[in-house]
Amino acid sequence: MLGEILETGRGSTTTAVLDDVLRSSQDWFARRRLTLRYDEDVSGWAGHMRTADRTEGTNPTFDPEHSPVSAANSYWLDVRDRDGRTVACIAVRVIHTADFARHISSMRLWYDPVPAELEGRLDLVLPPETPVISGAVAHYGGHWVHPDWRRNGLPGVLLPLAKILTAELFGSDWDTGIVLLDSARKRSLLAAYGFARTEICYSGFFPPRNRDETFFLVYSTREETLRALPTAISGFREEARAGVRRPAG
Repeated sequence: MLGEILETGRGSTTTAVLDDVLRSSQDWFARRRLTLRYDEDVSGWAGHMRTADRTEGTNPTFDPEHSPVSAANSYWLDVRDRDGRTVACIAVRVIHTADFARHISSMRLWYDPVPAELEGRLDLVLPPETPVISGAVAHYGGHWVHPDWRRNGLPGVLLPLAKILTAELFGSDWDTGIVLLDSARKRSLLAAYGFARTEICYSGFFPPRNRDETFFLVYSTREETLRALPTAISGFREEARAGVRRPAG
């Protein structure tokens, strides 16, 4: 599938970077006997997440039952082992908006349309200096790694790969994500995600989960994403030279 993706978007200004990321990540996956699939049908992601180990289910942002996702604005990356089992994944959705913070506050990020029982607005606590995030806003989530494959560096490969693919295929202006408090406390995980900034976004009762939550908005401009990619590529290559650690069994 990587080869097919590699042949897209030949006229783009990101093509050279895309080629480098794809080739480096392809080697990373091959050394671990893993394959990567680009899938435009995010219902496959939703179906997997409903039964995946150690997950709370689907993120409605990327679930066709709750949000307007299609091949025109969404996809997921599906990493499989040599037996064809999904061992990691991430979902991506591009949202066209004049103000992404308002999109979050309205809860349309999770449910569009918003169910009557969830109508209202979240009182965000983003710092006043947070820029207006607008245009083609890429949002990443639904990230999952099988317990046997955790601490293998997969987040640090999937996120950069997804970001450059989204810039190439969808012309994204911004890269964003929502990170819950427990994950935000893991500095190594935040570093692997590779966003330029992390801002407190909301703390309080969160209707989509029917409980209190604190979460952060992570984001980068397109230019910041492109500037960070050479570091990610170097990381892929260093890990390849250092050897491969596979799960037992």
